Order: sequence, then structure tokens, then C-alpha cells
Amino acid sequence: MANGPGSDVAELRFAADERPPRAVSAVIGVQTALLVCVPVVVVTTIVTRVANQSDQYLSWAVFASMVIGGFLTIVQAKRFAGLGGGTLTVMGASGVSIGVGVLALVAGGPALLGVLVLAAGLCQLALAARLALLRRIITPVVSGTLTALVAVTIMPLAFAMLTRVPESAPPAAAPTIAAVTLLCVVGLLLRGKRFVRAWNAPIGIAAGCVTAAMFGILDFERVAAARWIGIPSPTLSGLDLSFDASFWLLLPGFLFVSFVITIRQVSDNVRMQHLSRREPRAVDFRRVQGSVAACGAGTLLSGFAGVLPPWPYVAGIALASGTGVAARSIGVVIGTAFIGLAFMPKLTAVILSIPAPVLGAYIMVVFGLIFVQGMRILFQEGIDRQYSLIAGLAFWIGAGIQFQAIFPAYLATPMGRMLANGLTVGGLSILLLNLFLDVTGPRRHRVEIALRAENLAELDRFLRDFAARYKWSGKATDRLRAAAEEALLSLLREEEDGDAAAAEERRLRVVARNLRFGAGLEFTAATHEGNLENQMALLGDRPDPTSERDLSLALLRHHASSVKHHQYHNADVLTVHVNRAWTAGRS
Repeated sequence: MANGPGSDVAELRFAADERPPRAVSAVIGVQTALLVCVPVVVVTTIVTRVANQSDQYLSWAVFASMVIGGFLTIVQAKRFAGLGGGTLTVMGASGVSIGVGVLALVAGGPALLGVLVLAAGLCQLALAARLALLRRIITPVVSGTLTALVAVTIMPLAFAMLTRVPESAPPAAAPTIAAVTLLCVVGLLLRGKRFVRAWNAPIGIAAGCVTAAMFGILDFERVAAARWIGIPSPTLSGLDLSFDASFWLLLPGFLFVSFVITIRQVSDNVRMQHLSRREPRAVDFRRVQGSVAACGAGTLLSGFAGVLPPWPYVAGIALASGTGVAARSIGVVIGTAFIGLAFMPKLTAVILSIPAPVLGAYIMVVFGLIFVQGMRILFQEGIDRQYSLIAGLAFWIGAGIQFQAIFPAYLATPMGRMLANGLTVGGLSILLLNLFLDVTGPRRHRVEIALRAENLAELDRFLRDFAARYKWSGKATDRLRAAAEEALLSLLREEEDGDAAAAEERRLRVVARNLRFGAGLEFTAATHEGNLENQMALLGDRPDPTSERDLSLALLRHHASSVKHHQYHNADVLTVHVNRAWTAGRS
């Protein structure tokens, strides 16, 4: 079936928990692993060469990044001890870490990079544990804008690679090679059949390499000298635990990068959950937490190895949306193949031998799609004038900084180099603007009660006082009280199905805000197993009149304009919106 009416994604052929034929899994898995090798090697090579590190470190960094990426891809698919998101998520070296990675390698080499990445990993694990507290920060506006800014920070590198050819090459070599690669990849994506589209990257890169060979600039000496099987020697003899000025100067940048990676991990897991299911269901934020925690654990491993931290690659979403393949079992194949390819130095040599214009053209296509993905995240739920303003302003501030169009003289100073990254400045801008909008928004009114039926009267008094404060009409007040009552009763019935003793010990915090068209109610308690949003979707148009639960859910859906139920490992958040003017509610 298709993923939704009017959907622009492919028909879902294999859902998350379905197993494709072994031949299909093997072909897709190995092919995807080969394709993901390209950006991993390119990102690692850029950081290593710009920071003037040795070939020995480059070999080790590529090997370690591929092994860690393959291991994390398996963990994300299988879920071990709460780690992993249970989706087809391909992990690899983070392109967003290029700027801070170069600064760390220049300042203190792999030893300093390692300890800074370790600090970033601890930050990610802390964010995963308290993800519920970040729900007002990690919004579609923030996630979409930062995803678009990721493309903005990488595109200049791709543009620079388009013209990077030997001095002896003919003047027409670079534009011709880039044009052939770009036309092949884009043409296959636009007009190729499904099977051919799946091979657009290797076909386009091969066409670019053939064109480069015609100009005499394809050099395979590195490939001939590389071994078929081997393990490079580790270059990290220890971590720099001196915590000198360089560490403290670079630490804020690494912590912010870890926050950006967390936002990207959250966005990708939410997107993959939607793409991986045949029936619409509420997002399981416990799996989102597991996805972020797995990424944090991989960041710790990267720190000990002295390489860049990992993050999710677009390959998983591309498979699900482009070919309809979202089976987790293929993630295991991809991860295993990725680890196997890490032990083949000749493959790394082949990728390093690909001419820069070919890779530049391919990166343009990939990150062009990532930019559009960011815009899709940004507008998926609709944004008002205020959020449109902060998203647009933050994006162009980041783009201006990245292209050095804003105060370039200040960016040339030692301190300015820390802010010379568009993602850093744009991300800080949107976070601060979003925080300002939240702090200066409507006042929050809170009440905390025990999660018991006898406390319904106290909740009702709280809501009557709230409605009177903002001069709600009698009918609107009644709808607000009725929606809150049904929400509380629905939570109580969930507890009755579980552990009744635990229900008596739980506390419930209710937060009410007066919004432009109504009110927002947020019920927060310790988590339980049932999801009211899913139950309302399964309720249908005709609830069972003999079921108290069905009637309660139906009434809640009738009185509320929207109901969202987010479950975390340590929190259970039910958000209900009630309009002042009467409209038939929807879940």
C-alpha cells in the first residue's frame, strides 16, 4: 500500500518487521554499504587533509569510522538493551562535525579530538535520558531548519571539489566531468525505472570516472599499491586529559554539534517510523530515545578511537521512500557488509582515487535532497507567521556566515573562527529565537495532583479558574472541562489495565496555556504501556456503546481539536488542544 494519500514516497514493499527474500536483502544491503562508504571516506578525508594529518591517521580514521558505523547500523535495527530505534537507520561519520573536527586536529591532534568527542557522547546520552524535557526545543521548526543548514555547510565543499583537478588537466576537464556525473545521477533519479534508480550513484560515479579517464586525470596508483585485506595501525596512543585552553575553547562547539546530531537523529527516527509502517500510528518516543542513546554510545566509541562522531545517513530514508524497502533486517545486512568492507583497504583506495569533480557533483545531489528533506520537516505540520520569521531569519544568518557574507573581517579572528560555521551560528540563532518565543509566550498555569479519580474535582476547579481568568464563554469552558475530564479518565483506565498499585503512587502534572484560538492542556506523568493516540485511531467512527473506554475516547475526540500522546522511558505526555469556538474534534 502507499504511505498515504497524495504521498510522494514509493509504495511500501517491506515494512520494518517484515523479512524480504535473502537475495533481495543481500543485493540491497551490499549495494547500500558500498554507497555509504563514499561519504564516510570523503568526510574523513576532508577533515584529515585540511588539518594536515598523516596518511596513517587517514587510514585508521576511515577504518574506525566504517566499523563503528556498521556496528551502530546493526544496533539501530536490532535494539539491544534499550539501545537502538528499531528502524532501518544507516550510521556513519558526521559531516556536520567537519568544522570542529578540523579545529581539534589542528590544535591537539587525534588525542584532543578524542576527548572532545567523548564529551559530546556524554552530552548525547544525557539528552537521550531527558528527551522529554526537550520536546519544546526539538520542534519541526528547529529540526527542519538545522537539517537545511547541514546542506548549506556541506555545499561549499562540494562546489570547491568541482574545480579541483591537476594543473596539467585541460580547461574543459573539470566542468565536463562534473556535468556528465550530474546529468547521469539526476537523469536516472528523474526518469529511471525503480531498479535503475537504485543504482544511480554507482552509474553516475562510473560515468564521471570514465570521462575523467578520457581527460587523462584518473590515477589508480594508490589502488594498485593498496592491500586487499588489512587492518591499519591505531594512531591514538592516548587521550589528551590535560584539559588546557584548547579543550575549553573547542568544547562549546562540540557540545552544540552533539545537540545538532541529536536533533537529526530524532527527526530521522520519527520519519522512519512513519515510513516503516503500513498503518498510521503514533510515534513511539521510547524508540526515539533508544535511537539517540545508540548514537551517543557510538560517539563514545568514536572518542576512544580518535575519529569523528557518527550520525544517521540519508540512505535509510532514501530506501524507504524511494524503493519502499524499510525492513530492519536489511539494516543488519548493511551493517555487516559495512564492517566487512572496512577490512578492505583497496576499496578505500578506490574511493580516494575518484576525481574530486565526480564526488562534488554527487554530493550536490545528495545534499540537495537533504535540503528538501529539511524543508519538508519544517512545513509538515504547518507553521504560523512567528515561526516562519524565526526559521527564515536563522537560515539566512547561517547561510550568510557560511559564505562569509556577514562581517567577514570578524570571522578571521581566532575567536571568530569558532563562529565561522553556518550551522553553529544558524542553529544558535533559531534556538535562541525559539526560546525567546516560548518564554515570552502565554503564561503557563500548573497544578499537580495524584493520579486518582477523586482528584477530578480539584482539576475541574483549576480549569474553571483558568477559563474565568481569560473570560471564556460558558460553552467553551464546559468543553474544556469535559476534554480534561475524559483525558484524566482515559489515563486512569490505562492504569487500571496495568498495575493499580502503581497508579495510586503516580503524580500527574497538568499545565494549561491560553492560546490564540483556544487552550493547550499538557498532562505529564510516569509512563505506561498504552498509547491513547493509537487507540483513538483504532476506535473508528462507531465506538462500542458498552465499553467505557471507547465512550471516553470518543468524547475526548469530540471535545478536543487535537490529541497527541508522546511516551518516553521516564515520562508520559498527553497534549490536548481545545478551541474556544465549537468544532468537531479530531485526533
